[in-house]
Amino acid sequence: MGSAMARRFAMVGAFGVATVVSAAIMLGLGELTIRSIHLLRDGIPFFESVAGGRVGPITLDQELGWRATEHFEEALVEKTKGGTPYSVRRSQKQYGFRQFGDPSSKKLKILVIGDSFTHATAVSDDRTYHALLSKLLDAEVFAYGAGGYGTLQEYLVLDRYVDLIKPDMLLWQFCINDFINNDNELELFSLVNNNGWERPYWVNGTVVHLSPKKSGKQMREWINRHSRFLYFVVTRLDKLRVITSEYTVETDIEAQGFGHTGFIRSVQVTDDLMGRVRARVGTIPIVAFTCASAAPYSEAFAQIASHHGIEYWDDVADVVKKAEKQGEDVLSSDEHWNEYGHQLVAMQLAIHLKWSRPRLGIDHRVAQ
Repeated sequence: MGSAMARRFAMVGAFGVATVVSAAIMLGLGELTIRSIHLLRDGIPFFESVAGGRVGPITLDQELGWRATEHFEEALVEKTKGGTPYSVRRSQKQYGFRQFGDPSSKKLKILVIGDSFTHATAVSDDRTYHALLSKLLDAEVFAYGAGGYGTLQEYLVLDRYVDLIKPDMLLWQFCINDFINNDNELELFSLVNNNGWERPYWVNGTVVHLSPKKSGKQMREWINRHSRFLYFVVTRLDKLRVITSEYTVETDIEAQGFGHTGFIRSVQVTDDLMGRVRARVGTIPIVAFTCASAAPYSEAFAQIASHHGIEYWDDVADVVKKAEKQGEDVLSSDEHWNEYGHQLVAMQLAIHLKWSRPRLGIDHRVAQ
């Protein structure tokens, strides 16, 4: 009886060891595969890790959560939403800026701040909306964006670099995800606008770093920092949940509008933060637009802008949406603007800036 029990324990133990070893081998092979793909396709060094602060175009940052990688270059092939491939040569310059002009220039200096639509990783350097705007206006442009950013992160970027650049104008790119990313509780219940990375939030007048995941914060942070393969797995699971789940907090917000308590709370936080933006730049003109028009977000942006003397243009995203409805291929495969989408945005912004220059006090600084 004793020997049979011993054999059984031995078999269970051997099975457990074999399972652990098999899992370790699978994880090792997965890590080897994903790192090899990153090296061969994206030029990311094999042993570079988020723990070291950088993976490709994104670098971890103790204050910002993450930031655009400085002096990053990449050549790749992207696809439009319609499936047409196109070549992209993208780079990030000083401090991670997509465009970093000459701070000593006598031209109109425009500082552009936004999220992934300004980061524009699916578009070559000379075809982003801010690069095209520089040509259309004969202006010196400085453009910074990072995927998944909320308003607090954007404000912190402004605070870092505004004194270096000394812009004549601030162009602020809103997006509807701002309201989700500005409130930890909303982001916790979002399947759409939640990248799983710890970020700073503005809570009761102070900066607090929190995880946007309900549980397993330490495990998620370890994965984010140490394993590209497991990060690939968990982000794909996140995307699968988006496809299979019928609920995400954005559904409630769009149904209830300004009746949604969490949304109202986030609108107030966003308003506070844009008040800090206004205070930081003083009398410098601020103009703003959003990446997409949708209720109740667009109305909230308009209200916030009016509170702080910000000229808000709500029709910029509509130009892209109209072109898409007409069957034109304006988006990249990840639903951001492709090169043609950026061209449409730049042209609409240039029209606004040329018509608004006397009111903004930059009449003599904008090319005719």
